[in-house]
Amino acid sequence: MILTGVYSTVIDWIEPQSRVLDLGTGDGTFLSRLIQEKRVKGEGVEINLDLVASCIEKGLTVHQGDILDGLDQYSSSSFDYIVLLGTFHELTEPNYVLEEVFRVGRRLIIGYSNFAYWKIRFQMMFQGRTPITESMPLPWYTSPNIQFFSIKDFRDFCHFQKLNIIEEACFSKERRIKFLPNLFADQAVTMLENFQ
Repeated sequence: MILTGVYSTVIDWIEPQSRVLDLGTGDGTFLSRLIQEKRVKGEGVEINLDLVASCIEKGLTVHQGDILDGLDQYSSSSFDYIVLLGTFHELTEPNYVLEEVFRVGRRLIIGYSNFAYWKIRFQMMFQGRTPITESMPLPWYTSPNIQFFSIKDFRDFCHFQKLNIIEEACFSKERRIKFLPNLFADQAVTMLENFQ
């Protein structure tokens, strides 16, 4: 579940009238708001047919398919921003997805859950169980998450992949966290640019 504060931050980062591709569009709530507030030329990709129908009812341009299928449809440099909120943990091939993202778009905005959040640490340490939190409400056996990383892990990953972190914001509930975000933030959002 992506926080409203994350949506607001991402919308603030995106330049008006940009070309934006939202991967994992969901019901289109974020994309609708982005189009309305920033007058962007926005499109989405969503795998769930019911959610695609919801997007179409809202008047959005959304393609049905998984993220890689969605990226394959576009030529190089088609978008100013690619947005990937809450689905990066679910990718089986994150490196390949990043290659495709930076082929299609100039900047990438990723929102993700922080697996080093203090409540997760507490549940693992004292309950000995896979954690359930506000941002990760599903038990492990129904969760789509397959990648488990922290804010620090993600920063290291970006450095390893030669990605420039342009902006980063960390949140707990709807509050922005600046002090020890790896411990106190349950979600983060990062805007990236490829060095190459």
